[in-house]
Amino acid sequence: MKLELFKKDYEGLLRNNRAFLMVIGVLAVVVLMQQWVILTEKTRVVVVPPYIDKAVKIGYASADADYYEAWGLYVSELMGNLTPGDAPFVEKAMGKLFSSVSYEGVKSRIAQSAAEEATADATFAFEAKSVIWQGQTGTVFVHGTLRQVNGPGRTISATPYTFSMRVHIAAGRPVLDDFHSYVGSPHTIQWKLHHVVKKQGGVS
Repeated sequence: MKLELFKKDYEGLLRNNRAFLMVIGVLAVVVLMQQWVILTEKTRVVVVPPYIDKAVKIGYASADADYYEAWGLYVSELMGNLTPGDAPFVEKAMGKLFSSVSYEGVKSRIAQSAAEEATADATFAFEAKSVIWQGQTGTVFVHGTLRQVNGPGRTISATPYTFSMRVHIAAGRPVLDDFHSYVGSPHTIQWKLHHVVKKQGGVS
């Protein structure tokens, strides 16, 4: 009788051991999967411009239009309100955003503007009026008024002015290139089509 009771207890222990082994096996698989996810996960640093005042989606290779527009506005404000004194700061800030190929041109533009202001004893002040994101070409246009202000603070000239640049996302970070600044309206696709039609029609 006691032998039969011992046999039942032994069989119960075997069943419990098998159950415990299955649970341990499942837990081991889960732990290994979690470790694999942690080890293979890419670290992503999200850079946010100062003009973002609402939630935006920023992916590994793309972002919302508001994100691109905010970077265009940030760069335009820095470049359009450049002074000889803050030229080194602006140069350093642009170096973190622009591609290595485009940065040399931007750096040259900063040095030229600073030299012009120092010679003329006047500074530039840019006031943005509108920002356009052209998704087809990945270009941001920032249009506004560029004022030249003399030492006493009087406006010497006020000109409609546009800054444009391409913006794309690489590994979750913004990369800018193809920077341009010019007098007049933004040279969007619509603007170019309109002026091509005018030229073809013989209107200058």
